[in-house]
Amino acid sequence: MNTIMTIILNEKPEEVILLFTKNELGISLPQLDRFYNRAGWAHVTDNMGLLNLVKSMSNAGVIKYRGTGIVRGPNWREPAFMFEGKYTFD
Repeated sequence: MNTIMTIILNEKPEEVILLFTKNELGISLPQLDRFYNRAGWAHVTDNMGLLNLVKSMSNAGVIKYRGTGIVRGPNWREPAFMFEGKYTFD
């Protein structure tokens, strides 16, 4: 299992979305949906649950919509597991 899938299975979806929006490119909504679909919708019920979470994070200013994806918003913060150094990326 790769590191990203391990993170998706073990961390809160809010934290995972923060990771995916860490750089300027962000992540497309279809890519985000695909990650959670492959993980059996870990910590979210389905794609509507995931979209509702994205919308609430956008409303809070943590992320923002850009085109068909999401990027970091003005209230973005580093995911707690990144701050703790919990995972390594090779």
